[in-house]
Amino acid sequence: MNNVIQMITVDDEYLIRNLIKNCIDWNKIGVEIIGEASNSEEAIEIIKENQPDIVLTDICMPSTDGLDMSNYILDKYPNIKVVVITGYDEFEYAKRAIKVGVSDFILKPINDDELKKTVLKLKESILNERLKEKDYRQAKDRLSTFGDIVNLNENEKYEDKALNIEDVKKFILKNISNVDLSLKFVSEHFYVNSSYLSRIFKLKTGNNFSEYVTNVRMKIAMDMLKNSDAKSSEIARKIGIDDPNYFSTCFKKYTGSSIKEFKKTLIKS
Repeated sequence: MNNVIQMITVDDEYLIRNLIKNCIDWNKIGVEIIGEASNSEEAIEIIKENQPDIVLTDICMPSTDGLDMSNYILDKYPNIKVVVITGYDEFEYAKRAIKVGVSDFILKPINDDELKKTVLKLKESILNERLKEKDYRQAKDRLSTFGDIVNLNENEKYEDKALNIEDVKKFILKNISNVDLSLKFVSEHFYVNSSYLSRIFKLKTGNNFSEYVTNVRMKIAMDMLKNSDAKSSEIARKIGIDDPNYFSTCFKKYTGSSIKEFKKTLIKS
């Protein structure tokens, strides 16, 4: 098993990227910095080509910010661990990033020891996931060895049965008010690898996991706005979003209208 972890850094300031590259002897701890980017667009191109294990990114950048980029990465590449770098004045923003699945965040000014500990912690998690994936593949290979006796199509059916998407949907709905509801949270409940859950969920539903959860939350929010007098902040809490501003952003993106505009259409109708 390859124990080397690959990482890229994303920051619009060259000095910060250079500081990260040189503040730690990365090779000594089994980490290879395979690229750096000054913006989200460059970072996504590097990720598409190399699919690193860790992305270390500033949260505030021109064009697409670090949080939007993180959302994209976690949807497309659920195995990648994202760590955001943020200042004290962006602390609430950083906490929101944790809620959408970012692995960790580091406060500026960057402390070498904190950075090293964070990356080593993620390295351990990644290596454990690799080991589980290796065990899974070996078990599947052992089944394939008996292909003359066992119908391999039945093996595929068993794999589907091992993760009933309808049960996953019910679990999501049951836990929709939980702010910690995430791909990792659900995969741990069903004892499956998060990348496997992501792949099967997309295959069976046509939606990325996070998109599906957001859609469910917005449908419930719309229903509550139509059938109750609850305030938007109260609705946000009930659907598992503890930041009213983030709730407003998601709602407008989903419906095309602000919450206020949506309420006005209800009154007219």
